[in-house]
Amino acid sequence: MDNKIVYDKFDWSRINHSFLKEKNEKIIDCIPTNVSTIIDIGCGNGVITNVLGQQYDVTGVDRSEHALSMVKTKKVKANSENIPLPDHSFDMVFSSELLEHIEDGVFQKTIQEFERLTKKYILITVPNNENPNKLLIKCPSCHYIYNSPNHLRRFKADDFNKLFPNYRLLKQFSFGKKVRYYNSHLLNIKKKISPARSWIPYYWMPENKRKTICPKCEHEFENRYRFNLFATFIDILNVLISQKKSYWLFVLFEKK
Repeated sequence: MDNKIVYDKFDWSRINHSFLKEKNEKIIDCIPTNVSTIIDIGCGNGVITNVLGQQYDVTGVDRSEHALSMVKTKKVKANSENIPLPDHSFDMVFSSELLEHIEDGVFQKTIQEFERLTKKYILITVPNNENPNKLLIKCPSCHYIYNSPNHLRRFKADDFNKLFPNYRLLKQFSFGKKVRYYNSHLLNIKKKISPARSWIPYYWMPENKRKTICPKCEHEFENRYRFNLFATFIDILNVLISQKKSYWLFVLFEKK
């Protein structure tokens, strides 16, 4: 999957400060008092970076030149696995909603960059134990099936202890809007008996989120909901047995 194609064409106007106001406040609450310099890896359009820059010496890093044009702090155009900055240059490495998008070939290198660049702290936010299979979509042109927001992996709190064995966990908690999670067994059944184009995105998805780009053939299209009896039945069953969880997972680590 070539996420670069999708990322370079992303509509950054969809992400704004008002949408992330409460999250920004929670991020600032997490930052230790002895932090003054921060690197924000995968900063996108700076919707969080610019807020942090009002209180801290912040450097935003992203591979999209278009996204970086909206960043008001110091900034560097680079991929997350190869950032041209000296070792231990920042009190804290911060990354929000980046790791779930990273391909296997560069994931571990990105983790190593986090450790290389920080002096002491690492603060990360990701979707909270999200199952990427919930948001599958099928390209009508090449028939490739992919995750609509291009999430490639899921994270639980314990996963980060394994990723950063040389760090101790200071904080971990979930936060944000409550979203209903899909029972894994039901989701597997749903995938087998109903086509992706019939159940993802759900019929209640806003119009401005229906546009998508196939990461394989670059075909742009609007993903319209198509009713499927089996999928609807499983959706209803999932509502009855599954719970809602806060969408984001926060973890803060300190070097041992």
